[in-house]
Amino acid sequence: MTISQSETVETVSLSRSLVVEDDPAMCERLGHVLNTLGNDGPQIAWADSIATAKELLDAQSFGIALVDIGLPDGSGVELIGWMQARHPKVPAVVISAFRTEEVIFAALRAGAIGYLLKERDDLELGVALRSIEQGGSPIDPAIARHILGWLAAQRVSPPAVPAANAPAALPVALTPRERKILELVAQGLSNRNMAESLSISRLTVECHTKNIYRKLAVGSRTEAVYQARRHGLLN
Repeated sequence: MTISQSETVETVSLSRSLVVEDDPAMCERLGHVLNTLGNDGPQIAWADSIATAKELLDAQSFGIALVDIGLPDGSGVELIGWMQARHPKVPAVVISAFRTEEVIFAALRAGAIGYLLKERDDLELGVALRSIEQGGSPIDPAIARHILGWLAAQRVSPPAVPAANAPAALPVALTPRERKILELVAQGLSNRNMAESLSISRLTVECHTKNIYRKLAVGSRTEAVYQARRHGLLN
């Protein structure tokens, strides 16, 4: 399934491509797929970590980046967020085995223009990537159904909004540290990245996150961000 972008969005060139993937077998697959789309060896750069990808992005120009989520030195979501800040003209498409709600929404919030699953065959991946050149944002059908189901659930049980449209009152106030962590959660950072950013331990981040979930009465990052916006805790 491909969700088309607006007409004002520029089309994307698959040449030159940066592939951020640490699995040799998947690298071979993606190399074959890109080759069928007209990208030969010299038009593809390879990175098996976030650090290597950042070095390549700072040194060279790319038309697109194909990013895995599970990388040796962190989450691909972190890389996508970094790209939005440092190289916003290079679009990122996730190609991953991860299909949880938390990861999907974190990647899309970070700036990914598409989300594809590794389980698809080479032909399906090729068709999805080709659509990008016409301005499309390829979303795997299973992921699209997941998103639509989540949106439908929100419509069935909409949050109560006070008459004056003011943010709903939060029963238990968040501490300044919890609000800061909530802001980082909304940006899609992992617990490890948040710990490094705030110079605290990962265990401390997890404790704060549990307190946030309890105070907002939620069970996932996506719900936490949704409720935080409802209560006026995020812009």
